[in-house]
Amino acid sequence: MFFSHNFVSLRPPGRLVRTSLILLATLLLFSCSKPGDLIIQGTTMGTLYHIKIADRALQTPSLLQSRIDSLLKEINRQMSTYIPGSEISRFNRLHSDRPYPVSPQFMEVLKLSLQINRESHGAFDVTVGPLVDLWGFGKKGERQSPPPEDQIEQIRSRVGSQFIHILNDSMISKSNPESELDFSAVAKGYGVDEVTRFLSQLGYKNFIVEIGGEVEVRGFHFNNPWKIGIDRPQIGNQPGEKLEAILKLSNIAVATSGDYRNYFISGHHLYSHEINPATGYPIDNGVASVTIIAPSCALADAMATAIMVMGGKSGLAWVESKPKVETLIIVHRKEGFKEMMSSGFKTFLKKSTH
Repeated sequence: MFFSHNFVSLRPPGRLVRTSLILLATLLLFSCSKPGDLIIQGTTMGTLYHIKIADRALQTPSLLQSRIDSLLKEINRQMSTYIPGSEISRFNRLHSDRPYPVSPQFMEVLKLSLQINRESHGAFDVTVGPLVDLWGFGKKGERQSPPPEDQIEQIRSRVGSQFIHILNDSMISKSNPESELDFSAVAKGYGVDEVTRFLSQLGYKNFIVEIGGEVEVRGFHFNNPWKIGIDRPQIGNQPGEKLEAILKLSNIAVATSGDYRNYFISGHHLYSHEINPATGYPIDNGVASVTIIAPSCALADAMATAIMVMGGKSGLAWVESKPKVETLIIVHRKEGFKEMMSSGFKTFLKKSTH
């Protein structure tokens, strides 16, 4: 029945989202496409991307996709920890405090990440990657039980954005030679921003860009706002199966982070992929999901992750202090879920889905 709606299902990517669920989300995104829509889709950053353009074609679809793929490939070359020769991988292998040159795009993402680290009082930290790997949510493979406490403490000693230093517009360094960077909590959002900028520069005015559940929209879909569904963060639900809300958006970005798709259960405890840098352990603060609406997708992406760690009360206060940013925070309660909304979030709601 949900195929009748014209929205994209926002979902945090995770290891439990198998191909069939990704295809389901893809169908959901394009189920109400109109004859005039130009649809482009492909793979990047270990996930799928989808673009829908509601304007007259200014280039052939094959040429446009080739240029978008090249743009995303370059971002991967700079920021993917899965590519041994990428900028970030080479920096991580540098066990020294000597200056290291980076590209303007890399510097842009790092500056935003360090800004969000300061504003969130350390909840968002791009050096937390080794802890994510240790807990089985990164590139070193899965695990089904918590790691030993001494290993957690050993790795936590090299986690902290205070070890990363910006020297000038093109050089960075690290004061702890063992520290590493990981942009996985912001890179997809940045990729969405870059594709959005590229399409805008080409002259397109009405389109939606999605990478792994992070979304940015421009203009309208045939005179109507773009509609985006927010999943209810129920463990076991498929993307789009049950919705917490539907948003109507134009000229803005939205990202969601949650604890309900990327996790493992050991004993009677669920361990989420969201790691608290201060403790070295997965979050246990009751936050089920965070949706952020913001001017840029990189900002929305980073803030959603930060608030998962900060908790609902602190996260809501932070959002209220930032102009042009709104949030829906869903927290676990014994009786079910509780919604916490920023003061301006309701203006983006289409209707209740309860």
